[in-house]
Amino acid sequence: MQSVTKRSILIGLICVIFLCLITPYNDYYIGGTFVAGNHFPIGSFFLYIILVLIGFIAVGRWKPKYGFKPSELITIWCMMIVASGIPSSGFIRYHLFMLVAPFYYATPENEWQDLFFRYLPDSLVVKEPRAVKYFYESLPSGESVPWGVWIKPILLWSSYVLMTYFVLVCLSVILRKQWVEHERFSFPLVRLPVEMVENADEKTRLNSFLRNKALWIGAGLAFILHVINGLHSYIPKIPAIPLYFSLDPYLNDRPWIALRSTILMIYPSIIGFSYLLSLDVSFSFWFFYLIYKAQSVIAYSAGFSASGWTLANRQEMGGYIALVVFVIWLARHHILDIVKATIGIKRVDDSNEPLPYRWALIGFIVGTFVIAGMAYMAGMSFWLAFGVMIFFYIMAIVLTWMVVDGGFLFLLAIFRPSDYIMISLGSSRFSPASHTILAYEKTLMFDLREFMMPHVMNSFKASDAVSLKRRQLLGAMVIAMVIGLITSYYSGLMTWYHVGGLNMGYWWDPEPFDRLAWFLNYPRDTNWLELSFIITGIAVMSFLIFMRYQFLWWRVHPLGYAMTTSWAPYTIWFSIFLGWLAKFIILKVGGLRLYRQMRPFFLGIVLGESLIGGLWIIIGLFTKVGYRILPG
Repeated sequence: MQSVTKRSILIGLICVIFLCLITPYNDYYIGGTFVAGNHFPIGSFFLYIILVLIGFIAVGRWKPKYGFKPSELITIWCMMIVASGIPSSGFIRYHLFMLVAPFYYATPENEWQDLFFRYLPDSLVVKEPRAVKYFYESLPSGESVPWGVWIKPILLWSSYVLMTYFVLVCLSVILRKQWVEHERFSFPLVRLPVEMVENADEKTRLNSFLRNKALWIGAGLAFILHVINGLHSYIPKIPAIPLYFSLDPYLNDRPWIALRSTILMIYPSIIGFSYLLSLDVSFSFWFFYLIYKAQSVIAYSAGFSASGWTLANRQEMGGYIALVVFVIWLARHHILDIVKATIGIKRVDDSNEPLPYRWALIGFIVGTFVIAGMAYMAGMSFWLAFGVMIFFYIMAIVLTWMVVDGGFLFLLAIFRPSDYIMISLGSSRFSPASHTILAYEKTLMFDLREFMMPHVMNSFKASDAVSLKRRQLLGAMVIAMVIGLITSYYSGLMTWYHVGGLNMGYWWDPEPFDRLAWFLNYPRDTNWLELSFIITGIAVMSFLIFMRYQFLWWRVHPLGYAMTTSWAPYTIWFSIFLGWLAKFIILKVGGLRLYRQMRPFFLGIVLGESLIGGLWIIIGLFTKVGYRILPG
């Protein structure tokens, strides 16, 4: 087994700090390609490409003993990806403005001060008027960031965030062996970084993958495409190659107006990764999105009281429950072995697990109670907090499965863990204080396009290819998380105060507190209609799982049903369709042989797009002109 070197940790931390420093400014002010934005972060892969080309190939040829080893490159990659989302929607994107938004947007008309201000703990928010004003409107000349009023909230929130990361790591450790060794998940997003460095020739530092002409043809096409379109952002007279098409102008009549918004977006990297997916998975992704659109038309035509979106979204929520029950059922023997090992009635070899099973299981349970206790101390009902954590784990497991086996690099669920509770029990059962603290659920549990668990699981899988000691790798990843969190707070506050939150994008609006005010002003009992949709989703997903795993001829994958209404299929369904269509035709025409020959071409598209995307990010930092390649 390969040890994690000090050099790789040092280089990894430099990369982490760089990524976390530039992310808020690039993503939300300049409007460039998101440095992370998904579960194959383009900024991290851009730096990885540079390290491979210079540190692995060039230096390795010139001074072999100084060149990076494959295990060092994978260590650096893992450190970068676990930290990449922290300065963005993984935490900072919503967190900072939620600490000041109530006090900036409160007016006599919305009556927020009377509704919930008394339930906001002074230690968790920033109330100082000048600090609030300058956060949104930028600092006057000569003023500095008011760090003093932020120190206490930062320390308290950091303890909550790190504890959440800890329980997600523990959950990943518990599921790792089941998913990697027993069920043999495919981990599509790990393949490209690994294939670039494994089995390289000792002299040339090249392997058959990097020598493949198809790889560089694909990379060249993607590179040239975004050179042309990127230049169009700077010089509008240069014609751009269109990658965006809207069907809305043709959807003006009833009931077809219910299909709005339907767009066709072409993302070459999404097409490239879709080629790696099984046809069942990629087909189900776009097929169920079209089914959702058909539901919207039917609901509109029938004058249904709930929208087609609500109908499909609540079915998704039910689908998540059925999927997690299935996951636990498949892993029941493995989980039982972990429980037995924890209580000391069975010996289980966990010597190369990232954590001993006993630590992972006890850490997961104790960590969950600690997080619920933190929420209780802030003013929320303990059992509401505990219930929210359980439903958060349901969402985390399903979304991680979608990433590590389904290969969906861009996904998120447009519902909160608490939605399960509010729909089934009603918001009227909980106190105003509970609802007030629950508003901060959006910080870590709503926009999960960059959340931690899939990165952790992908890192564990990547370690196998280079025989890394997983416990040492986890130590390096933890260091990256901590340093990434510190750096993200610094870069976030520096950016917001110097640029002004009002100039940082539409999501700095007070939506969570508008929602809170709605709950407090209009408490509701059980929503039986939406609960029936959730139950329907459980039934439909159970049927899809049964058919999938009982009949070989059934080609519809249940994962597609679990993500029809989110931002992800809205933006990438057509690119997934194109990737599916390309693979389908290639397999029909040339079989597995042609599929394998074309595989480097599609991976090359990802490589080329990441390389030019990273270059445009660097250029944008100096020119303040953003060019976005992947969905934001």
